[in-house]
Amino acid sequence: MNCKFMPGCLLKSKPFRTRKIDPIESPCKKTIYNSLIDAKESIVYLQENKGAKDLSAYKCTICGFWHLTSK
Repeated sequence: MNCKFMPGCLLKSKPFRTRKIDPIESPCKKTIYNSLIDAKESIVYLQENKGAKDLSAYKCTICGFWHLTSK
């Protein structure tokens, strides 16, 4: 009996297969941010909670992610 077209019929489904996803590692070994917004949010956090000063974000020409600098 094909149940998928019958109203009120509930199909039992298989659970999704889970797999481990390794974290992304930047080739330049620095903390990475996916966007300028993410980097700026981190700057605000570091300034408010860690006392960091003169931080800015830049897009890396090596890995394409965003990093923070104090320069």
